[in-house]
Amino acid sequence: MDNQNSQEQAGSKQEKYYQNTGTRMHKAQEGTRKSNPITGNEYLHRQPMSREDKEAQEDELLALASIYSEDEFKRSETAPGGEICVCLDLPPNFSVAIKGYPSTDPPAFTLSCKWLSPSQLALLCQRLENLWEEYAGGVVLFAWMQFLKEGTLEYLKINSPYEIQLCPAEAVIWDKRAIQDVESVTALIDCILDFNEAQQKKFFDSKSYMCDICFSEKVGSECTHFKKCEHIYCNACLKDYYTVQIQDGQVQALNCPEPKCCSVATPAQVKLLVGEELFSRYDRLLLQSSLDLMADVVYCPRPNCRTPVMLEPGGEMGICSSCKYAFCTLCKLAYHAVAYCNITS
Repeated sequence: MDNQNSQEQAGSKQEKYYQNTGTRMHKAQEGTRKSNPITGNEYLHRQPMSREDKEAQEDELLALASIYSEDEFKRSETAPGGEICVCLDLPPNFSVAIKGYPSTDPPAFTLSCKWLSPSQLALLCQRLENLWEEYAGGVVLFAWMQFLKEGTLEYLKINSPYEIQLCPAEAVIWDKRAIQDVESVTALIDCILDFNEAQQKKFFDSKSYMCDICFSEKVGSECTHFKKCEHIYCNACLKDYYTVQIQDGQVQALNCPEPKCCSVATPAQVKLLVGEELFSRYDRLLLQSSLDLMADVVYCPRPNCRTPVMLEPGGEMGICSSCKYAFCTLCKLAYHAVAYCNITS
């Protein structure tokens, strides 16, 4: 009787839904049931694959490798399997047609601008779509570029002075293709000024100018423009002119070669003209001459140091930031506090 009850209980367990898999498990001929000692859930334990099955699988893989080329069947080197690539035999004159731009769809695009609002960019997006419809399935990119270049201001009715409108991030999205990629007004102003300067440089480089030193006509990319006085000289003449001055130590006079002109070359212009090595000498001499003109700056008295030291107002002690030497600013000896100074006594 007990054996019969235990068999019925075992049979009922075979039809239960198990929590670990969520599926109904049935007794299989090739496996036996076991119980998880931690959860108590039953699971199906399969017997290891027989040698006959392994041999059959190996024979099948060998047969496929011998029948098909490596392009069609590539056997795996790490596992019992492989990759099959099937090439279809197509009938004669079989072709593939993909509908898209320019026959049925417009080009996929986004419009990005820092100084146009999202609503203005959305209007431009709509205008580009209308242009594509007007061309009735023809190519339209050139027409789009010409419109954006020549017709944007007129189409959006933009006149001078133009008031820039920044759109907050949480504002209404007019068109997902319209992007105003700017963080703040300050960033926008810097971007506009940098772009304007770059365009002016591009325009200057494309023109030709007469050098007032050698009287030769040079292209703008080979010339230097003094913006304050508008004088223009070729780089070769300016390089020779500034090289002589730097070698003579006259670093305060790197100005425009025009007589009585007070325009001064910028450090960037000097570096571009004379090169890295000579510019280092120019920079060092310029700093030294500037420090010499400052009443509250002295040099460390130690011969091997000579670091500039900033003095406190009314103080008579200097401390070198490089060698930490404390000295009297009058006699240049070690600081002696209230003791009589050789200079003052």
